[in-house]
Amino acid sequence: MYFVKTPKIARAFNKKAIWNIPNNDKEIFLTFDDGPTPLITEHTLDILKKHKIKATFFCLGKQVEKHPEIFKKIIDEGHTVGNHSYSHLKGWTTKNEQYLEDVRKGETIIKSNLFRPPYGKIKRSQVNLLNPQTKIILWDVLPGDFSPSNNVEKIISNTLEAAESGSIIVLHDNAICGNKMLQALPFIIDKLKEKKYTFSAIAE
Repeated sequence: MYFVKTPKIARAFNKKAIWNIPNNDKEIFLTFDDGPTPLITEHTLDILKKHKIKATFFCLGKQVEKHPEIFKKIIDEGHTVGNHSYSHLKGWTTKNEQYLEDVRKGETIIKSNLFRPPYGKIKRSQVNLLNPQTKIILWDVLPGDFSPSNNVEKIISNTLEAAESGSIIVLHDNAICGNKMLQALPFIIDKLKEKKYTFSAIAE
């Protein structure tokens, strides 16, 4: 089970995290997790370039090691990168020492003070052990591109119904759901632009 629109009560459990970025300019923030992935991330970049918008890519250290040229392309095209850990461990079920080692290994490779916990699941004790300069970036819109029960149309409608000024939207540029995401992304961008939204990367 997951919430398309993150409820306020859930945000209260991690007050140190950034769930959205309030503003009066109808500015929203597209983010992509789990890459870089050959073809998937590159096609994502092509779509963003076509629409002249910037986004934030929360990358896995192990994927950056495998595909450094794609990681470089993300940066060269003006997007922001964030740390999504090295190997995508779930904080709730991982001992602190192992979890922090994995996060720091990813940070060493990705070199960003933005961090998104895999699955959005991180213990309070783990939060307290992070570097004080680390910005924990979560989300308030989860379209569910990872869910086998969601088709492209559902991913689009989930996004459009939940997005508002300041929203952080999380999609995935991985091999499992990336193709479905790529089909939905142009429509999401077009429809949100029709509603006069603008897109920005999250600042480090």
